[in-house]
Amino acid sequence: MPSKTNKFKVVGKNNDGVVVRLYGMDDVIDVFDENLKLISTRTIDFKGETGLLQYIMLNKTGAVIFYLSQDKKYSVLLAQPVNSKFIEIGKPLVIDTIYDRKDLVAQNLRFKPSVDQSYLMIYYPYFTGNTLASAKFICVDRSLKARYNKTIPLNRDEKAIEDAKSLIDNNGNTYFILKADSKADGNLFDVFRLGGNDDFNMYSISTEKALFGDPNFEIDNRNGNLVMNAFYNDDKKAEEVAHGFFYTSYNPGTGALLKTGYTPFNQDFIKELTGRATTDKAKLYTFTIRKAVLRNDGGSLILAESFIRDTREIPIQVGFQPGFGNYHTAYVYQFNDLIAFSINPQGDVEWHSVMKKKQSSEDDNGIYSSFLTINEKDKLRFLYLDEIASSGVLNQYTLGSDGKVDRKAVMNQEEKDVMLLPKSGRQVAPNEVVIPSYLNGSLKLAKITY
Repeated sequence: MPSKTNKFKVVGKNNDGVVVRLYGMDDVIDVFDENLKLISTRTIDFKGETGLLQYIMLNKTGAVIFYLSQDKKYSVLLAQPVNSKFIEIGKPLVIDTIYDRKDLVAQNLRFKPSVDQSYLMIYYPYFTGNTLASAKFICVDRSLKARYNKTIPLNRDEKAIEDAKSLIDNNGNTYFILKADSKADGNLFDVFRLGGNDDFNMYSISTEKALFGDPNFEIDNRNGNLVMNAFYNDDKKAEEVAHGFFYTSYNPGTGALLKTGYTPFNQDFIKELTGRATTDKAKLYTFTIRKAVLRNDGGSLILAESFIRDTREIPIQVGFQPGFGNYHTAYVYQFNDLIAFSINPQGDVEWHSVMKKKQSSEDDNGIYSSFLTINEKDKLRFLYLDEIASSGVLNQYTLGSDGKVDRKAVMNQEEKDVMLLPKSGRQVAPNEVVIPSYLNGSLKLAKITY
């Protein structure tokens, strides 16, 4: 990697090739051909550019790069069209001016595309003291024509932004979801919906039971629903655990409840997961919902992973004398089993599958752990390392639409001299995935075609 870049991201793939961004002090765009041969590289240095690039929107060929030109009291968001070699085409377009401190704008500006890539939503939260005062929402289409540009008042505690969810559907409508007051037996969420021609409304949705962990929200573009999936807790005062999960769908325009289903874990499921029978009430402690894959019929597949972050004290010996009270605190990251629950449109569970894995690492923030999902419509593939070490093997679970699971080894890392980061990979085509490798300061790419 170049000396002035220490981070990287697989942006995606278009007719020009696979696009990778390297960034740090400089922003470098590399483009690779079908054989992962580097065919062009460009250090981005636009006129008036301040700081790092904000977002890259790929076109069929070329792209549009969003960046900031900043003064102390305001920032101008610009969009610069570029060609296949990331050289400027014409002058940049002004998207909007944001009046706030330049450091806050650079840190808090967010971008989210619709699933079909036809719209891009941009939002920026404004803070007043410890209050999330309001948020600006901008939506542009592929030609950079604005669908709306609206600031809505929020007046929430600043911590509300930590749990905020933002969604945009294929019609360019935005849904900004904030957690509201909690109840003893459930949770309340406020949904702010924005559309074209000043179309704006706000509604609240609630759950019957208290949540365990963060909920997952998705827009079902095929069936026109807002879907929430989450784990729930029957008695939060007694214990912080999950006793089951639920699926709920709403009318995204009004918040009207369409379907809901709460499913408790049973003893057979816990025995299958842990290998041990128990007479206690079935419950999970460490699992987090990573994502939900929406079914064509309006149902949902919930995918959860076991995660534990812990610490351990390692004694340090200085010289030849035993140390007294000298310890190093190591942060241990464990990413273990996967669980999939398939739920029909009525909220009932059709099947579940357990996929065993065990990953543990120290002081790496878990970047080599967890998994990458590949969606092939009739099946899902999950790629992960069986061991977080250069000797580890890239493994794959294949999950069919009927819940049947198959596992196989895909690649021996030592043979290829790589150290893969599966969860940083990207599906770039219906049958193709690109995974970055970072080993001894060197970035490589691995491509898998099905």
